[in-house]
Amino acid sequence: MMPELADITITSRGETLEELPSYSGVYRFYSNEEALLYVGKSVDIKARVYSHFQEGRKPGRHQRIMTQVARIEAQATAGEIGALLVENAAIKAETPLYNRRQRQVRKLWTIHLTRSKDNFLQPNSADFSPWGERAQDSYGLFHNRRHVDNTIRRHARDHGLCLRMLGLDAGKGPCFQYQLKRCDGACAGDESAEDHNARLLSVLDRDRIAAWPFPGPLLLVERNIRPLPQQPKAQFHLVNHWSWLGCFDDPQAAQTGSKETRDTVFDRDAYRMLMSALRKGKVELLDAESLAEMDNPILAAAFD
Repeated sequence: MMPELADITITSRGETLEELPSYSGVYRFYSNEEALLYVGKSVDIKARVYSHFQEGRKPGRHQRIMTQVARIEAQATAGEIGALLVENAAIKAETPLYNRRQRQVRKLWTIHLTRSKDNFLQPNSADFSPWGERAQDSYGLFHNRRHVDNTIRRHARDHGLCLRMLGLDAGKGPCFQYQLKRCDGACAGDESAEDHNARLLSVLDRDRIAAWPFPGPLLLVERNIRPLPQQPKAQFHLVNHWSWLGCFDDPQAAQTGSKETRDTVFDRDAYRMLMSALRKGKVELLDAESLAEMDNPILAAAFD
């Protein structure tokens, strides 16, 4: 039988609350044995948890979760960006029972671009390590080299790119695909390297993983001009080479955290969240070491 919300303990930072808070943040469902059942996020925790109880009245997955809930832990964030980042990290680090299982970090491949002597950009398969620095743009994540090769050839076929100029076809002069009218003629002098490169970059851009555009670790500042009780007015997200390294309630604590040795592990979901926040200009940027304000190159690029 599903418990009533009034019979469930509600806590925040270890303290017991009289009712669920309505601020944005992350919530965790625990069983009687303190097993973590589920991690979720919302811009209004109270409303979202109530909807869980409504959905739990019908047979199915939600009912299986809600019948076990004995405690709800609420964690406030300054806004939606923090809720997204904290939830994503919590699911992967804490492995709750009923959240979607996350794949283990494993070896992946990506595409890097080099220039030929004729100034044509050529895609090459490269090892994509989840660890370390993101020193150059990468395009896509693939399970093996063959997947990389098949993807490049499909792009060439669909967009009139020349396999010879891409470095995937040996020989000189017009290529065979040009004779079949599947190549727009870069190999025959009908198209310039600049035009061919621009089309290739346009095709690849959807899957681009940008090089880290800052000289060191960064603080993304999310502010709330009308915080609710117990909700932070601002939070400082420590990020380095697209790796989210934690959330802090004051800049000095974040600054101290930036000086600690931390592994930068690339997470595709966190990358997309961070890029979205930067593109929309929803955060302020501070240098994590000096706390000096920084320009947003991602936002600037969107207006070029």
